[in-house]
Amino acid sequence: MEKNFTKDGLILLNKSKGISSFAAINELKRKIKAKKVGHAGTLDPMAEGLMIVMINDATKFSDDLMKKEKEYYVEMELGYKTDTYDLEGTIIERYEAEINISNAQIIKAVNSFKGKIKQIPPMYSAVKVDGKKLYDLARKGVEVERTERNVQISEVRKIKIVRPNKNSKDNENIKISFYVKVSSGTYIRSLVYDIGEKLGVFATMTRLVRTKIGRFEIEDAINLEKAEAEIDKLKELVEAKRENESFWATKSEAVIRAEKIREIVCFVEIEYVLDYFGINVSNEKYGKLKNGMTVIDTFKKFENISKEVNMRKNIKENQKFKIYVRNRDTNEREFRGIVKIVNIKGDRIYLKRDKYFL
Repeated sequence: MEKNFTKDGLILLNKSKGISSFAAINELKRKIKAKKVGHAGTLDPMAEGLMIVMINDATKFSDDLMKKEKEYYVEMELGYKTDTYDLEGTIIERYEAEINISNAQIIKAVNSFKGKIKQIPPMYSAVKVDGKKLYDLARKGVEVERTERNVQISEVRKIKIVRPNKNSKDNENIKISFYVKVSSGTYIRSLVYDIGEKLGVFATMTRLVRTKIGRFEIEDAINLEKAEAEIDKLKELVEAKRENESFWATKSEAVIRAEKIREIVCFVEIEYVLDYFGINVSNEKYGKLKNGMTVIDTFKKFENISKEVNMRKNIKENQKFKIYVRNRDTNEREFRGIVKIVNIKGDRIYLKRDKYFL
């Protein structure tokens, strides 16, 4: 039986609230029958939104994708804080007085965090201190000193403030929402906590939706529940076509099912995901690269790639490129992996295979 995903690539998943990242990607793996899956950045169970799910050997690009800038839609409330900085935790302190803060003050406080800032990770996080995850210590009631980390908030937009109805009998709080674009490693819960501290009235995150990772957007992601329902319908399609002998003359049942599943989950092959320029190499040089050898090229090859890299100052050591080889049988140009510049001497550029190579 052919595997559904013999090729390497990505699936953009729109994770629902209430399920862990681990459970979501493993349910997807089970449904599509992939060999292995990974993801580029977890989301807490209460968080929703975009996850990049890497299929098969695309998991080798986990570190690269983890470093991408991310965008979130955030909702928060003023007036109280919890031990987890969000609604999943226990309220540990309330602001008992009336909150007299203007919209202008709130907007100024939120915007004040734009730029390069230092941030302390929350105790309920996967950050390790002395080899122990913070959330494991937090569950035991242990709080430890955490090291500040440098993060960057490049954009804050669409700040919206909703104030409680004065005639309402419910004990409502001021609600704030906004979109924020941040560097890898930024904790939005900590950002919300810090906004509350700056305003002096406490704050708690009430909703979090990841909307972008690098150039990937939530609008292009699939919902796990919808994907599962569509995959289950495939059984009926296959059974309906079993009577048509001419239909099966060219493709096996496994191949048909695999193709349909790839369509349902909008599977993208790794070649079209990587943001590297492409270069052609001969079959001889490809063979040497595949065997782990270093091959030599000149600047002339790279000058034909793009106007963006035709200057020598833009060709640097450790820079990566997609490589293509001409198939001797079909004469088609085929993607064969990633190479990295390991040295530059004069006009010579030394290339070596990178961690992903076919």
